[in-house]
Amino acid sequence: MPEASLLKGFGTLTPLQKEFMGILASLPDRNQFYLAGGTALGEYYLGHRLSFDLDYFTGVESLVLPTSYQIESACQKNNLPVKVIRRFATFVQFQVERENESLKIDLALDSPYRFEPTVLSREGIYVNDYPDLRVDKLLAYFGRAEPRDAVDLYFIIQREPPDPLLELAVQKDPGFDNYWFALALNRCEKFPDELERWPVKMLQPFEPRVLKRTLLDWAIKLMDKTMKK
Repeated sequence: MPEASLLKGFGTLTPLQKEFMGILASLPDRNQFYLAGGTALGEYYLGHRLSFDLDYFTGVESLVLPTSYQIESACQKNNLPVKVIRRFATFVQFQVERENESLKIDLALDSPYRFEPTVLSREGIYVNDYPDLRVDKLLAYFGRAEPRDAVDLYFIIQREPPDPLLELAVQKDPGFDNYWFALALNRCEKFPDELERWPVKMLQPFEPRVLKRTLLDWAIKLMDKTMKK
């Protein structure tokens, strides 16, 4: 495939992230895994913040454990110190270190339901496509309502109307519910008003009060719709 047609990033990856991506790109089943989460969103689609983890997903359950052992072996061959934090049939977590940099890597089974195919990057690894990634980020906020997820969701809904994402979320997760999502949005009220207190390293600044107001207004609208049903 011509390089010009490959997904190009914003240049936010650290040297250790690039090194590990190169290791994963050398494995036989690399095409069955794709980068997701905050690193995929920040590096390849929004360029809004740094992310220091790597989340790799696959829709093939039988590949998680074998690939985890291949990763462990490949890291050792490349003199990259690797530690297995936890290893289960559908989820494996590593930690690798190089000089003063530490990196957490998750290898996990994901739902095979997709809106679009994954996209090959210039680093030789597949990346979650934006249509799926943006809905996954909404579901991530729904599930844990952390500040970093709020930031990602906020930047996503600056690019498009928010409500259509709700219908897509139900397609991906039948357990998604507008009422409970509105409650999750309300949790942002406790987030700091000062950007320096947020546990994120931004490349594009934002005003926390505006972010919170945006999510709280969305919650109010969803609550109103729920009460009228």
